[in-house]
Amino acid sequence: MRRFANIRANIHANIHANIRANIHANIHANIHANISANIRANIHTNIRANIRANIRANIHANIRANIHANIHANISANICANIRANIHSNIRANIHANIHANIRANIRANIHANIRANIHANISANISANIRANIRANIHAVLQFEFQTVLKSSALVFDASRRFFIRFSDSSNLKRHQSVHTGEKRYGCAHCGKRFAQSGSLKVHMTVHTDCKQFRCAYCGKTFISGSHLWRHVTVHGGEKRFTPTFQ
Repeated sequence: MRRFANIRANIHANIHANIRANIHANIHANIHANISANIRANIHTNIRANIRANIRANIHANIRANIHANIHANISANICANIRANIHSNIRANIHANIHANIRANIRANIHANIRANIHANISANISANIRANIRANIHAVLQFEFQTVLKSSALVFDASRRFFIRFSDSSNLKRHQSVHTGEKRYGCAHCGKRFAQSGSLKVHMTVHTDCKQFRCAYCGKTFISGSHLWRHVTVHGGEKRFTPTFQ
């Protein structure tokens, strides 16, 4: 009986021992399997999550970088286009302004040149006309005076061929007249040595040294030694107006 009890006890102990061993082995095996599975699962999950996060981050970073680059590229393109447009418009504006400036300058220059030319032409024409008229008047006055002087001491004679002669009754008058033809200048100025053919011319010349100015301007009162000087002065006041000698 004791043997059977011992056998039963041993069998029961072995059963329990085997069960416990199997249980512990299974537990350890399951634990290790679960741990390994969980670790692997977590590793793969983490790797995938990190990969996805990195991919997303890279995608977003690339998108942002591309957007930023495109923004700068568009700004640069717009700036370049605007700069070019402004440069071309400024160049055209400057060319247009220069054209108008040159046209205006040429017009003004031509206007001033024409005005000056016309003024000088008119003044020259007026002066020439007045000079001619005054020269003629003076020549006629001198010839008339000389002719009247000659008539007092000479006679007009026509020969058979109708040639004109002047016959003088006094040799001094003849000599004075001949100086016109010979160019002899018998009368000299004691101040400057200038010589004249007629004594009247010497008297007129002496007024330069004696400051005898008997021709007065009716406009400003300035005096001159001769009528021609007065005439040149009067043109300043009236241009075309002829002078009227005013004796002091």
